Amino acid sequence: MTLSEPKLLALLEKQFVCGWRNIQGTEAYAGKSHDHPVASTALQTSNGSGGRNVQMLFIAPSGMVLHCLPGYWDPDGMMHEIEFILELAKLEASDLPLLEKRDQFQLSHLNHAANHSEQMVADSYLQGFDKMREEKQEGSDFRRKTDGDVRRTVDQVMHERMARRPFIPIEKFDIGTVVDYGTRFYDKGGDGCCDLDKGKPTAPKRMKPPAGGAKKYGGWKKSS
Repeated sequence: MTLSEPKLLALLEKQFVCGWRNIQGTEAYAGKSHDHPVASTALQTSNGSGGRNVQMLFIAPSGMVLHCLPGYWDPDGMMHEIEFILELAKLEASDLPLLEKRDQFQLSHLNHAANHSEQMVADSYLQGFDKMREEKQEGSDFRRKTDGDVRRTVDQVMHERMARRPFIPIEKFDIGTVVDYGTRFYDKGGDGCCDLDKGKPTAPKRMKPPAGGAKKYGGWKKSS
């Protein structure tokens, strides 16, 4: 679990005032998923998976939204994003004119995404069922401009969406639009789901485990 990683938890406790709100049944954009038994093991997944179920909003003391991380993020990826958010917080608290702050906010998000590591991009692919939904959306920003294929990753798209929302106050932040990608139903079991807008989700189609067993999260990676 990302939020139980000691280094990450220590950084959040030191730099942020943390809180949470249950959006199930109260927000139209909130997603759903199959039941998760208490004793079940957390699965390895990609960054941004379940983006309608969970959103991590990072807000400055002034109420301006600095970033939104939808769904699951692995510890290394989230640490990288939090370090970026702390830089945005310094920009927001500076004495620069608001228009200049917003210009720098936009450039910062775009440049940060452009400099993501290959590993970060590889860890942020769309889940199969989310990709199928985006393939049905003609104007999806997950489509590459070169050939129109839905191959862009969540980390890239989210920074672009945030760049279009420079220092927006939380009461005006359109979170439902920001996290509008993939299906509203998150199927951790694979490809056996359908969009809640079109009917009742089906049971997941179980896939055979890969040779050698399921991939396990190996903890913190050493920097090279």
